Amino acid sequence: MRSKFRLVLDVFLDTDMAANVIRTARQLYEADGSVDTGGDNGAARTLSADEFIDKIEDALMELIQRNPLLPGANVEIERVSCKSGAATEPGPFRVAEPERSEACALGEHENPLDTNETEADLDEFETGLYLCRWPNGEFSLVKADDRKDAVVQLDEWAGAEPAWLVPLETCMVDFRLNDRGEIELDEFGEETGEFIWHKCYPELDQVLSSEDVLKRRSGKLNRAAATRILRAVEHERKRLWHTQKERTSGKTAIGRELQKRLGTVGPVADQYVEFAADQILRTKAGDRGKPN
Repeated sequence: MRSKFRLVLDVFLDTDMAANVIRTARQLYEADGSVDTGGDNGAARTLSADEFIDKIEDALMELIQRNPLLPGANVEIERVSCKSGAATEPGPFRVAEPERSEACALGEHENPLDTNETEADLDEFETGLYLCRWPNGEFSLVKADDRKDAVVQLDEWAGAEPAWLVPLETCMVDFRLNDRGEIELDEFGEETGEFIWHKCYPELDQVLSSEDVLKRRSGKLNRAAATRILRAVEHERKRLWHTQKERTSGKTAIGRELQKRLGTVGPVADQYVEFAADQILRTKAGDRGKPN
């Protein structure tokens, strides 16, 4: 029985080291074999090391794939991906805190959701854990292989657009059992809580953190503070309603028709179409041999 694992590495490089990494990767590429590709006239053409390894991401991928340790241990590498992250200052390793918005009034916060997702992004592994901020103000946590898998799982509750999902780097949640035999949320870990507030409720968080509200939270809230909180809550429940109009369409006509009938999102409909097509091909292959 084969098991599948995902190995995620954070690599830190100084600017001076990057050039050396690229140079080393190009040397290995030239020594161990090059990659051929079709030329303008259809003839095979060998890519030079400079063409094939152009950026530091290319160099890191080349070094990982050329490393003999995993293949030597009979470990099969299925896929390798690399992308640059935010630059960090020299110093001890630490988890970066989410940036806070500088807006001072409701409506001035930037939209924390990424609405520029492409089809390729949906299959890219990020953290394996996603935060989905629903337009009605609720949020969900889901563990998935990638963004597409997360959307398919969340379809059990409702159609979630890929842009509503945010990778969650860390997650710590505490629950308790009440006297009625029900499981209740007790609290989030500090870093997890800050991330959720920042991504889901930035404007409500600003109100709750304001000086006049903080002064009264230890005692009884006065009418003005309570009204401000209520207005902020209602605002957060409606702030992202407009995202429901920006629906992701299916890739095929069948997918779009299925999406319309199921009332779901494009990636989920596409997944059903791909599954059905796979089952048809498998059935035909079993009855008549290899399908054309």
